[in-house]
Amino acid sequence: MLDSRSRASSEPSAVEETSGYERMIAYTASLRLSVRGTEETRSILLDHIKGSNGFVVRETENSITMRIPSAAMDNFLARARTLGTIESESRTGTDITDQYRDNTIRLDNLRNVRNRYVALLEQATTVSDILGIERELERVNTDIEILEGRIRHAELSVAYSNITVTLSEKARPGPIGWFFYGLYHGIKWLIVWN
Repeated sequence: MLDSRSRASSEPSAVEETSGYERMIAYTASLRLSVRGTEETRSILLDHIKGSNGFVVRETENSITMRIPSAAMDNFLARARTLGTIESESRTGTDITDQYRDNTIRLDNLRNVRNRYVALLEQATTVSDILGIERELERVNTDIEILEGRIRHAELSVAYSNITVTLSEKARPGPIGWFFYGLYHGIKWLIVWN
């Protein structure tokens, strides 16, 4: 986990200590950029992902969804902002501490139940008892696998922030567009002075 020096830095920490126990925060960010060349920007963005030790989760024609280590999220977003004009940006943090703790407690309990069933299976003498215990063992093992998957997903969500960057091509005015653009700024200068 993170030491006190990491938590004291200006970057958000995915794990924050509160009231004697660690809070687990899963960060999600979204950035919409208007860029000059989407293919060139996409290539630069993919290099930034690799340089941040992240990985691509989903890639479409105009967006990339990635996982970036939570400690590197602010750095990555700062670099991504320089690739174009920001149209919109959002960031959310979800506290999953209680859910994670509940899942780990349930997992420990299920493992204890499984151990008891295994001990009962060793003592069973009739076929019906053996089949009944094996059926329950299968159910408990399935529940254990589901909880282990949820716990791994929660740990991944805390360790790696989920970031989506959407790219759109900047519109460039034609000759008539430039005329009206200049006319607009000329009229604005005549009417409004800062």
